[in-house]
Amino acid sequence: MSYSSTQRGLLPGRVASVPIPLGGLRVAVFGMKRSGLAVAEFLAARGAIVTVVDESSPDKLADSLDSLGSLPVEPVAGVKSYEQFGSPQLLVTSPAVPYDHRFLAAARADGVPVIAEIELAWRFCEVPMVAVTGTNGKGTVVTLIGDMLKRGGRRVEVAGNIGIPLISVVGAAETLDVIVAEISSFQLENIELFRPWLGMLLNVSPDHRDRHPDLQQYASIKSRVFGKQGNCDLAVLNMDDDRVAELAPQLRGTVLGVSLHSQSAAGRVVDGDLIVQLPMAQPLHVCSRKDLPFGGDHNVANALCASLVASACGVSADAMLEALRKHERPAHLLQLAGEVAGVRFIDDSKATNPAAAIADLNEVEGPLILIAGGLSKGVNLSGFAIAAAERARHLVLIGESAAEIAASVGNDTGTTMAESLEQAVRTAFELAEPGDTVLLAPASASFDMFDSMAHRGEVFCRTVRDLPREV
Repeated sequence: MSYSSTQRGLLPGRVASVPIPLGGLRVAVFGMKRSGLAVAEFLAARGAIVTVVDESSPDKLADSLDSLGSLPVEPVAGVKSYEQFGSPQLLVTSPAVPYDHRFLAAARADGVPVIAEIELAWRFCEVPMVAVTGTNGKGTVVTLIGDMLKRGGRRVEVAGNIGIPLISVVGAAETLDVIVAEISSFQLENIELFRPWLGMLLNVSPDHRDRHPDLQQYASIKSRVFGKQGNCDLAVLNMDDDRVAELAPQLRGTVLGVSLHSQSAAGRVVDGDLIVQLPMAQPLHVCSRKDLPFGGDHNVANALCASLVASACGVSADAMLEALRKHERPAHLLQLAGEVAGVRFIDDSKATNPAAAIADLNEVEGPLILIAGGLSKGVNLSGFAIAAAERARHLVLIGESAAEIAASVGNDTGTTMAESLEQAVRTAFELAEPGDTVLLAPASASFDMFDSMAHRGEVFCRTVRDLPREV
């Protein structure tokens, strides 16, 4: 295959969409939260007959019902049966709804197409799309890509699982050059024709075992981001992850590998320098590893992945480096929550699975006291417990997974159980000495004790702020 060398790099212009005729079509939207509301607005604006359903009770959906009140749609809260879906000809489901949900099964049995919000968005999208998935790091990578492209003069929006529903961006994409989307495994379960110009898979490690109990099945769902690609499309793979690398021979798109260990990868490290190289092009020096404002191999890999995409979009190395130097971590990802009596407190509530927590453990320097635990989602935490015991001198454990972690720690590292995160923070502070770091890296989800990962991080930070008064 040949490539043209232009100011846009390999970035194509407008792409052909495959729109669904929505005028007068009966469409059910399953899910009345952020993505469901965005889908309802998109459908109603195009003349569909829309029913929006949710299993939660009306009192829990008060804000959503208020938002829907301004739209010509039929909201049904507390739905009990498929008959309440309004005899749909199409069903669009939110990511939170499992693929095998009984209502989705009933729709399929009735011959009704069931698609995800990202599938609907892609059907109407005429802008090249970059879709990034993986267990960990996808939020960081899409943020970096978006910043690099903006600094390089590209008109870009970042959307998807990171915050703004993809359907909202597609509805107003006329002025964009490219859309960068964070895509979760939940969103990939119900796609049909979804075909990003550039797909990326960062890594696959155990997570969401309550929904994806089989790791091979989980990897297969992640790989669906490449499923409809052709030889004019690009597939960026982290070749240092064995489950990701083994996909390369199966893909129809042009594979661009990223590796910290292979000198032949499209994104690589050579003598401490980050290098990216597109097909039929000269190597491009992005920066030195020491130029990066963050450490850890996983962060270097993320920087390479983002730089490779930016290079494919014709962005200069100077713009990439500026974005890397000014990159700010997302909320609750290794953020300093405060320092009390010489003890640092770091909020890493975003580490909701073992792989993320282990990577972040290795990035924090100095003596460490670790707060961990939460909802395991069926993931085995023994490997994390062993890594945590090797790195931290004491573990303070909370939540549903506390006992499982404690059982795998062994006798060489102290453990303390806490009934709440507030108690855990105070206990960790009592155990700490000046110069120590107290790190919240749960390796577990938050929903056993909190509304969200962000809520958990906010409670941690608030408790740290209150410590000086208590001391």
